[in-house]
Amino acid sequence: MARTALILVGHGSHISPETADVVWQQVDQLRPLNIADEITAAFWKEHPSFHQVIDTLDADDVTVVPLFTAQGYFTQTIIPAEMGLSGTITQHDGRLIRYTPTLSEHPYLTRVVRERINNAIHESGADPADVSVAIIGHGTKRNPESRRATLAQAEGARHLAAESFAVFLDDTPSIPDIYSLSTKRVIVAVPFFLALGSHTTIDVPAALGLPDAAMTTVIHGRKVIYTLPVGVGDDLYRAILEIVRDAGAPLRDPAHVSAWDCFPSAGRDALIEAVRAKGWIEFGDLTLSLHEVRPTEIDFEREIIEINTLAALRDHVRRDPFRPLATSTDLPRDWVVRIEKRAQLHAVVETIYPALVAEWACRDSLMITALDDLAARQTGSYRRAADLTPQQREQTVAQVCGRCVRQPTWFNGERQPIPCPEACNYWLSRALENT
Repeated sequence: MARTALILVGHGSHISPETADVVWQQVDQLRPLNIADEITAAFWKEHPSFHQVIDTLDADDVTVVPLFTAQGYFTQTIIPAEMGLSGTITQHDGRLIRYTPTLSEHPYLTRVVRERINNAIHESGADPADVSVAIIGHGTKRNPESRRATLAQAEGARHLAAESFAVFLDDTPSIPDIYSLSTKRVIVAVPFFLALGSHTTIDVPAALGLPDAAMTTVIHGRKVIYTLPVGVGDDLYRAILEIVRDAGAPLRDPAHVSAWDCFPSAGRDALIEAVRAKGWIEFGDLTLSLHEVRPTEIDFEREIIEINTLAALRDHVRRDPFRPLATSTDLPRDWVVRIEKRAQLHAVVETIYPALVAEWACRDSLMITALDDLAARQTGSYRRAADLTPQQREQTVAQVCGRCVRQPTWFNGERQPIPCPEACNYWLSRALENT
């Protein structure tokens, strides 16, 4: 019987953990349902990357779900290029890979948008005849398709208030145009984004002119009500399941398993065997045994936290402070996870260091991508990485790779102890900042 996998792909962020959190939360809800053998996430700005994630799987039947609110530049250009997808069905290296529609093509988001609008009007006590609705999308001039979903939501909300229109963070009309487009006393602004990330907590409020953390205020004589993003909810995973089933994925009937099950499994057995054979090993900044996982250098000046849930572990190693590069050497050193079954050992490592076990397990045969070849694969600003001078490349390697548990194999050829097959998105961003 074919092994199955499900990958939820999102944008991620170098600024805020919430952008990726909305994706990981769905993964955490789906894994205990045991609907597929392997369930994971992938990101543009964080680990695991779009390009590396499929190699973390043993499955031969894979379904990729883009958790974006619209078809556009990322879903039609970036994700297919990075993941090697040729359409809705791709046959690659003996795998069948399905690529599903976005959430914008499912009724879930329309329902949430209407709930946001109706709740805002009701709680404000405003007369709908005195309300303008603004649906705020991202948009991009790189792909006109990305604005269509936002425009469709604005059109569908016309019967809920006196006026309804769309504005965009990176297109026209822009967010500040709300105040010239609206003629009503009350404006309900709905961010058509999935997460409480940097766009919805920083960029959009700033463009609206909202004071810090304000959800309701008066601007230019108008009462502005700013709602939560459309992806903040407890039942998003149900829409994801419907999208996956509609794409023809052979999902199993839900059956409860542990939250530590259904992880990507490439390299898992090799890791567990290495630990069993030696009793313990060091892996990055971790010490692994069959009984526990802990930081190699414990900070005994702090109280040691015994972590026993997956969500608590991810929060602790990612959030305080936010670590956009999961493999950086600033891992918190005040915790321990007790291992109850051997598969949990791998799941803990995969949670802290997404995708690293698979790369470590095949380090001697891992395909390496030179920086110029990586740049040639890009379609946006990262193409400029090919123009970096040797000095700029070396400088960024020192700044980023010098504080990472992986070897920059793509730069120096070293594969031990944990290889890095290509420059990551974080490295590329820092490199272009140095130019």
